[in-house]
Amino acid sequence: MIEWLIYNPLIVALMVTLFMWTDWLLTLAQEKECKKHYYKHYQSYPINTIEGNPILQKDVMNVRVFNSKHFIVSIVAGIIVFLCLKYLPTESQELFIGVILGIFLLVNFQHLSNLIGYKASRKGVHGKLYMHIRTGYLVQAGRYFSIMILLLVISIVSNSLFIYGVTFAGLISTIRQFIWMKKIVPIGSEDKAPIETTENDKTNA
Repeated sequence: MIEWLIYNPLIVALMVTLFMWTDWLLTLAQEKECKKHYYKHYQSYPINTIEGNPILQKDVMNVRVFNSKHFIVSIVAGIIVFLCLKYLPTESQELFIGVILGIFLLVNFQHLSNLIGYKASRKGVHGKLYMHIRTGYLVQAGRYFSIMILLLVISIVSNSLFIYGVTFAGLISTIRQFIWMKKIVPIGSEDKAPIETTENDKTNA
């Protein structure tokens, strides 16, 4: 399979573009599910969002099916992957495919896991949780790091360049959470959960 992908760089490029679109649609599916049920029990602050990338948060909250920025980036990413596979040395191509596909496979399966969890939370969940976005990034980084360790063990046992690439993708995904976290206001020493505005407060305002 890997050899077939190496000799068909256009297929890999199309897969990257497709995975990016899938990433976007799964994110919107999560947002819609959260609006129906999950936000009754969970809220992040200072911004209430499930989207990690600050550039895309507003469009996700508005559930915009077509996002021009994301669409263009996905096309450009596919072109770059195609060119890289065309000109990279043969011995590096398997590792490169593992990294590129790994990044999107990890994030898409994480989205799918979250979506299933949100749907499962329609029943049997009580109370409300407030989580600072920085804490959320750390939790997500921990998930990616744990997966990376698992993949590293499999890489060593299998001696597969593709799995080594996916392992490196796990490291990239972990680091990405810390980069995004730096753009969020730090958690104060006297951090308090946000106070929700009730319907009575809105009426009296």
